[in-house]
Formats: sequence, C-alpha cells, structure tokens
Amino acid sequence: MMTRHGAIVLVAGLLGCARTEPIELPNLDTTRLSDGTCPTIHCNTYQTDALPLKGPEAPTQVLGNDVIDHLWSSPIAGGILDYTYADGTTVFWVSQVDRIMKLRLDEQNRLQKITELPVQPKKFPRFSPEDMQRVVAKLDAAKLGTKEYDDLADEWNGYQIEGLRAYYAMVSDRGILYVSNRNGVVAYGDAEPGNPSSGIVKLGQYVFKKLKLQLGFKMPLPIMIGMNVTPDGRIIAVTIDGTVVAIKPDLSDAVYYNLRDEQIWNSIAIDEHGGIYVPGTRKLHKLIWKGDRFSDDPKDGAWVEAYEIGSLDATLRAERGSGTTPALMGGPDDKDKFVVFADAANVNNLILYWRDEIPPDWKQIPGTSSRRIAGLLPVNFGDESLSNSYSENSATIFDYGAVLANNQVKTDEKMMLDVQLKMKDPKRTPYGVQKFQWDPEKREWKVAWTRPDVSSPNSTPVVTTKNRQLHTVGLKDGKWTMQTLDWDTGETRAIYTLGQSERYNPIMLALQVLPNGDPLFATFGGVMHLRLGESGPGDHSNSPQ
Repeated sequence: MMTRHGAIVLVAGLLGCARTEPIELPNLDTTRLSDGTCPTIHCNTYQTDALPLKGPEAPTQVLGNDVIDHLWSSPIAGGILDYTYADGTTVFWVSQVDRIMKLRLDEQNRLQKITELPVQPKKFPRFSPEDMQRVVAKLDAAKLGTKEYDDLADEWNGYQIEGLRAYYAMVSDRGILYVSNRNGVVAYGDAEPGNPSSGIVKLGQYVFKKLKLQLGFKMPLPIMIGMNVTPDGRIIAVTIDGTVVAIKPDLSDAVYYNLRDEQIWNSIAIDEHGGIYVPGTRKLHKLIWKGDRFSDDPKDGAWVEAYEIGSLDATLRAERGSGTTPALMGGPDDKDKFVVFADAANVNNLILYWRDEIPPDWKQIPGTSSRRIAGLLPVNFGDESLSNSYSENSATIFDYGAVLANNQVKTDEKMMLDVQLKMKDPKRTPYGVQKFQWDPEKREWKVAWTRPDVSSPNSTPVVTTKNRQLHTVGLKDGKWTMQTLDWDTGETRAIYTLGQSERYNPIMLALQVLPNGDPLFATFGGVMHLRLGESGPGDHSNSPQ
C-alpha cells in the first residue's frame, strides 16, 4: 500500500522471528552508491572494474584449505556488494535467486554468514547449501565429456534466465540493497537500521508499467537487464524490450524512455553529468538525464551511433548485437574522455568513441562509419586468421587502457549455465586476453599486449590500480585458477591454482578484491574468499583513498 509520503510499505518477516509492524522504505528523493570498494556490478557507475586497491602479491602456488575460504549457498549470485556501517563493520550483501544474504569476515578472517532472507524462485526450487554440495559432488565425480556429465550439466539449462531476478544489484549509501526482479526493482534493508547484525527485511518494490514498455511478440514479458544510478540519485534500469526507466529511490514513481526498434541486452554506464550510455542491439545511444526526463537532443549532448553487425549475430547470438556493457575511459579531470564498446562484427571490434564533443580538429578515421570514432581495432587475441570472436563481458578500464577476454566457446554454443558447467572441456574452453591502449600524445588507439594462452572464459577481469595488476579467474590444465598479470606488460605475476571442482566456477561474474588484499568472488553454489592478502580484516591501510 502507499503511505501519504508516497513511499511503498510492505510487511516483511525476519528470519527466526515474526514481525507485525510494516517496514517503511525511507522517503528518499536521491540516493548514491555506498563508499565501498564494489557497491554495484562492475563496481562503479563508469563500469570500469577498476579497484583503487593493492592486489595480492603472494607467489605462484597451489592453494589449500588453509587459504581457500568457501561458503556454500545457492547456484549463482548477482555480485558481492560492500557497505560499511558507522561502527566500522563492513558487510557484504549478496543477491541470489532464492535468498538475500549478509556476510562478513570474522576475527579469524573467515567468511561468515550473518543472516539471510529466503526468496521464492519462479520456476526452480530453492537450493540449500547441502543441496549444492551434492550437486557439485555429482558433477565432480562424473567424467568430463561423458553423457553422464552432460546430463548433469544440462539440468541447469534455463537457470541463467531465472538468474536475471538477482543478477543486477547495488547497495546505497544508506545501506539499502536494490535488486533486479525481472519485472522491476526490489529494495532490502536492515530490520534494525544501523545494526550490521540485524535481520533482513523487504522494504519495497517497483513494478514496471507494461503500457510504458515495448512488449510484443519477441519480448512478451518485461525483463530487467541492467541497473545504475545518476549523479542526482535516480536509479536507472533498462529492460530487454528496449526501455530505459528512471526510478525514484523510494520506488514510488518512474520516468520511461523507449528506444524505437531496438532491444537492450547489456547494462549501462553513467557519467558525472548525467550522460547515460545505452547499448541497443543495433546502435549505441547516449541519453541525457535532465532531472525529471530523458533527453535525446544533440543540443543537450545526446548522440546515437550505429555499429557493425556481422552475419553470426543472427546465427549464433540470437540477434542480441553487442555482448558488452559500455565502459567509460577518462576521468573528470582528463582531457580525453571516451566510451569503450565492442560491436557485433563476426570478429568483434573494440571501439573508442569520443564521449562528449568531438575535438574540432579531429579527422574521421578512414574506413570508419563516424567521426565520433576515436579508434577501432579487431579483438582477435593476436590471431589474424581468426574468423569468430565474441566478448560477453565488458572491458576492464584503467588509465587509458582497456582489456577484453575471449568468451566465445570453441563449439559456438551459447553461453548458458549448462555450457558454463562444461567449460573445463578443452573442446570448449576459449583462450585469449587482449589489452588496448589510447596514446593521448599521438591520439592513436593501438594494441598494447596480447595473451592468447590465458583463459578468462566466463568472468570479467578486474584491475587493482595501486600495484597495477590485472586479475582473472579461468582455466589452466583443466583446473580453475586465479591468474595475476602485469597491467602494463601482460606478463604473468602469479598463478594461484584452485582445483578442478565446479565450486570454483565463477559463472560470468567479476572477481573482486577486498581492502585487505583478499580476492572474493561468487561461484557455482557459493562464495569464494581467498586469504592471499598481506593485511588482516581489521587493517584498512589498503583501503581506497
């Protein structure tokens, strides 16, 4: 029901105890991300996956149980998002299809569950930690490539669609978790505001208005596919049918904008001036949020750019266009500012677009479709004969560098959950990591380095900026590993071998690094914490400044 203030009120239950009074979502006009290391998917509104921290510098090693800290939960998670309370306690919010969890590190630097709130899935059952241990044990016991193994993996075909009910999330500066729910946004928070140990309650929900969407034969139901926040505190959500929605933080109202004749299959980047970079299936759009409406007027700084669509977009990729979320390069004080985006050519190109006004002396690059393009290079991982490459994860951005990993399965299968559970099969495992670099003096977009031998098949790499490390989770010799590369040269700094078990499989989400230097990431069936950092959980000397 609605309160007189317009905030949504719902009755929620705490784990382990009943609650009769309603919980009211604060009547917020604005919100912003928490000051945590990674408060949203891709960690910031620019979508860079750059962490202002120092990553682990331990030598190459096979990791044992004294280092691997694993918490079983449910199949997949929409990120691990941190929020620090007034008393200094840092909590990690985890959104999953069948539960919302709060985690923390205990005094022994072990991952610990504080509490969880059950959520009812739509088509699949709820999975307990014990269920997931049994599922993974069966996969691990079966021989890879056999009918037995394939049948076990095939049972999960379709769960990635269910996962859209939890995949996009962010935690605000007030400790409110906003989560995608396919047809809208749900807010969760503490039953006792300000108490890290409090139970979780559902605070409110916004449901998209179907008449404002572009639902039709190809997309009969609203499905949310991305989320971000504007500088003035509006939650921006996008839906597959091609609609951009600006939602008030109290979830009481929203403004809609339709991309005509386009769908949206990736999330969005937002700059400090309210520029919203929306990846349509045929064009990249820059919209401007004006505080109460969207503008597509070039006079306000908006623009639209078509990008190349290859024949494989229809035959292999279901006409989804680009596989990447746009990422922004160049900070507020930098002279050159860009949006980095991969097209849908058969061999993807990584394109650098001028983000704002095109420099008056800039000449269009021969062979490109627009003067706005500052650079365009094939993502071929050093193989000039390559006829097919595809990046499903967005570029990792730091300084004027951008890194993409190869997500094109060798068998050309779609990257569904069942295929991801077969990723260890050498017949499927994609290899290749490539860095591109903008030279501001020469104003030239070039390849900085290529590692065709490194696999990062289904997880977005992250960069820790204080020691200029790129971190990937992938496969080497049939085992899941975390590999650290030198950001500037691409040379291997360390390889941390996890093991063959599917409990290490990152399932499309990004690795994160905590302020104490420890890696943390969601996996199939749980959350993985690696005690590789030099400092303890109470030491914040490595915290972002």
